[in-house]
Amino acid sequence: MSYQVIARKWRPQTFDQVTGQEHVTRALRNAVLGSRIPHALVLAGPRGVGKTTLARILARSLNCDEGPTDTPCGTCASCADIIAGNSSDVQEIDAASRTGVNDIRAVIEAIRYAPSPGKHRIFVIDEVHQLSSAAFNALLKTLEEPPPSSLFVLATTNPEKMPATILSRCQRYDLRLFTTQEVAGRLEEICREEGIEISASSLRDLAREGQGSMRDSQTLLDQALAYGGDKVEDSTIAKMLDLVDRHVLEEILAACIDSDAAKALTVAHKALKAGADPKRMSDSLAAYLRDLVVLSVAPNAEGLVEGGEAELKSLGELARRGGTARLRRMFKALMGEQEDLAWAPQPGAVLEMALVRLATLPSGQDVAELLERLHRLEKTPSPPGGSGPGPATPTGGSAPGGRGKKKSPSQTTAPKGAPAPSGQPAPKKEAGASPSPQHQAAEPTREPGALAAVMDRLRVFAAKDNQPLAASLEQARLTKHAEDSLQIAPASSFQAKRLADRIDELEDLATRFFQKTTRVEIDHFAETPTGGAKTSKSGARPRQQQEREKIQTALNDPVLNDAIKVLGGEIVKIVPLSGEQST
Repeated sequence: MSYQVIARKWRPQTFDQVTGQEHVTRALRNAVLGSRIPHALVLAGPRGVGKTTLARILARSLNCDEGPTDTPCGTCASCADIIAGNSSDVQEIDAASRTGVNDIRAVIEAIRYAPSPGKHRIFVIDEVHQLSSAAFNALLKTLEEPPPSSLFVLATTNPEKMPATILSRCQRYDLRLFTTQEVAGRLEEICREEGIEISASSLRDLAREGQGSMRDSQTLLDQALAYGGDKVEDSTIAKMLDLVDRHVLEEILAACIDSDAAKALTVAHKALKAGADPKRMSDSLAAYLRDLVVLSVAPNAEGLVEGGEAELKSLGELARRGGTARLRRMFKALMGEQEDLAWAPQPGAVLEMALVRLATLPSGQDVAELLERLHRLEKTPSPPGGSGPGPATPTGGSAPGGRGKKKSPSQTTAPKGAPAPSGQPAPKKEAGASPSPQHQAAEPTREPGALAAVMDRLRVFAAKDNQPLAASLEQARLTKHAEDSLQIAPASSFQAKRLADRIDELEDLATRFFQKTTRVEIDHFAETPTGGAKTSKSGARPRQQQEREKIQTALNDPVLNDAIKVLGGEIVKIVPLSGEQST
């Protein structure tokens, strides 16, 4: 067959023609010009990035009649033989098919002969990582001290599979994947020289599909030419690559940003009905959302988002409409839904539900407003005991959400100096000072729910400050809370001893938590005569009853109830801060 594919026909023949690997080509050129050629080097990198191409260019640079030179002529007999693959001085060995020690012995035998008619004897071993251990061992000595005017070029896609003893004897150069813009630019040069009519957007699609491999992208271009001839339409590329039209993606995301779930579903349904793959569409939407987020953060940065001038302008307008915060939430939500697409029996339905979720996400302003309202709710004083039937309302105002109910006498905050409901004297407060959450927790009270809440907060505070002490407080209960003292009932005799041994640490922790000197007593623990459930002198209740009390306390919490009403939520699970889970 006389036809030569684009990847072979347009293979670079000089260092100047190599795209995107300047960090390697510059080093090799300087080595040639300075006569500092190593006896062995490794070219590592993914497929289609130019490893074999660079090896051949280096061989021509060394054996050219005008060389050594970094610009081989390409016309002399030596250059022509290397290009055609007929040179006796340049041998290319496929290690994938010649993996044994005997194959390497043949190389060792051949390297003993002087180069003729060239100036250097060069061995290019492709996919060298597939050599056997015995073959690598046989190569070691020759690789370290080869005969004069000889060179080993080892090319591999998996350098981590090569023995360290081999890598230590070679200079290593890592080739990188090409950017979409670099590949598209090279494809544009080829199409211009070949007289092929194709749009810049189609070239970028081919480059993206190649995923950084120049050879893969050029192969796709060959396929497009076979499909559409010398004039390739955008629709041809879309059909060949099974791409979702970017205008469709833009229309879907614009509808989601405008909270128009119906329109987003309609557009997506048309694309799916036309044969678009749900997983492919989801990936395309994620890539599009990524570009929108980047443009919303750095609208003027170059190179972060690849596309034509008109395409970037359209993306920028949509990014400004969406806003960074909401676009980021949309991206995160879509990533979460993508996990179901791999195994879902109806991936199209999963994608549609994901679009509904994106379209119904609240805007950044809505979330900020809700957070502010919740912040105000947290500062709202709770009824005595923390178990009132409804949310407390601040003095002289109305509750969030427009409820202007007056406070009942039981919900009214007691004036300064009045005795607390528990019968204990009210703590002293400075004039004009509002109690902090910790001070609120420190108010003397004897209600079981309030005591459990104080104990949970104390455990959380201990976990941040003293993890071992927090572990010692697990499952312990607060049985008494006075003005300047606490009484803690341990869950076992072992725990009682642990707490007694750390009483100084515990009192220091309580003093810092309540922001005043606090004495801690450890309630005596005793087992029942029958060896059954463990109780303390103060009469500890069974564990199930404690859990029920904690759940009821949480259900009656005014801040929680008001937050549920504001957010329109529901309680699914209650998890005590002590680590126990109640459903």
